[in-house]
Amino acid sequence: MAGHSEDNKTRIISNELYFAEVQRMLDEGKEVRIRIKGGSMRPFIEDGDSVLLQAYRGEPLQLGSNILARHEGKYVFHRYVGRKNAQIVLAGDGNLVLREYINSSDIIAVASIHFPKNSALEINLNHSWARLRGLGWYHIRLLRRIKAKLKRLITG
Repeated sequence: MAGHSEDNKTRIISNELYFAEVQRMLDEGKEVRIRIKGGSMRPFIEDGDSVLLQAYRGEPLQLGSNILARHEGKYVFHRYVGRKNAQIVLAGDGNLVLREYINSSDIIAVASIHFPKNSALEINLNHSWARLRGLGWYHIRLLRRIKAKLKRLITG
C-alpha cells in the first residue's frame, strides 16, 4: 500500500513494504539507515532520529544492544535486556512495563550508530557506555513507575 502525504512531497508506504525493502538491502550485505518513529526508545533515541542497521547473522548479542525485530506480526526497535526461558527479552527505553519475548530468528538487524535529528552527532551504539546506560535505565523501571504515579497524583 502506498500513498502520498497531504503536501504531496512525501510518499507514504506500509510498514510491510518498507521493512521488506530494509530486509532486502540487509540481505545484500548493505548497511541501512532508518528513521525511528515513536517514543518507545526515549530518552536515548527520539522520534525522528535515525540509526544505522547491520544485518543480524546469528552472532552473539551484546546485552544492551538496540535490535530491530519482528514481534507478533509487527516490527519493533528495542533494547536487548536479557533472556528468559531460551527467549530473547526486548524492552523499549521509554516503556515502564512492556517487554517483548522473541526468538533469535525474529531478529532482523542490530543498530551500530545513532544519528540524533537536528544534530551532527554520531553516537556509537556498540560502545559499552551506550549499552550500559540503557540497561541501567531499564533496571530502574520500578523507580520510574513510582515517580510517574507520584507525579500524576500531585498534578492531578
